[in-house]
Amino acid sequence: MITDAPSSPVAPTSRWMAAARARESERPHRLFNDPLAAALAGAEGFAWLDRMTVAAGSGGPELYPVIRTRFFDEFLLNACGDAGVRQVVLVAAGLDTRAYRLEWPSGTRLYEVDLYDVLEAKEAVIKKAGAQPRCERHTIRADLRENTWPESLCTAGYQPRDLSVWLIEGLLFYLPYTAVHTLLAKVSAQTATGSLLGLDVMNMGLFFSPLAWSQQLALARQGAPGRFGTDNPRTLLADYGWDAEVLQTGEEEANFGRWPMPVMPWWLPGVPRSFLVRAGHT
Repeated sequence: MITDAPSSPVAPTSRWMAAARARESERPHRLFNDPLAAALAGAEGFAWLDRMTVAAGSGGPELYPVIRTRFFDEFLLNACGDAGVRQVVLVAAGLDTRAYRLEWPSGTRLYEVDLYDVLEAKEAVIKKAGAQPRCERHTIRADLRENTWPESLCTAGYQPRDLSVWLIEGLLFYLPYTAVHTLLAKVSAQTATGSLLGLDVMNMGLFFSPLAWSQQLALARQGAPGRFGTDNPRTLLADYGWDAEVLQTGEEEANFGRWPMPVMPWWLPGVPRSFLVRAGHT
């Protein structure tokens, strides 16, 4: 749910994430390679990344999206490999390039849902680079705030009765409370039992802890304030029929040998936390 219009500031954050992927791709021992990321980020994306790194006073604004990207790369490929899923839906896909950089099993159909202008801008970069998708890729130009996007998804070939894997990455933090619950309800209505869902979400401590104030202020100044957090992602998803496994960034399976900060114990209150979530539809 992003747009280049000034009234919707999430597009610059997508370029910030692309800039983080581009810098990771330059590392000799990188966690992934995204050849399209630098062009998608543009000067604005790298400027955002530098500003957020200064505001946070650490490598978190650059490292967190890198850890998150690798985590969900593995999640999606495992779903398509081990679980045999062949339908992948990227919600608010933005500048995601997984259709082009991951080795998908034969027969995989990947659906990218986002606004018309967002997908058109991405297509221009992809076309200039001459990149070819490694799966059957479909783009659904739709506004997630409207009720018709599931219909548009099905028109593009998505089959709700078949197994699917969904990814909601880098989105929920920026949405109002009601929009989060509306989105989860719509996603759940389009998934068969046994389907999978990946998402990231922040806790409430990110909004109240002095440790996060500088980063929160920097986001607000750029017109992209955080709006949603939860201390219990399991309960949030259970209300919509999902059985969730929740990891803190930095825990085993969510650090890849790169996370330098200590992981705060779950019982310690009031600290900022980022959650990476894998869930199955029951």
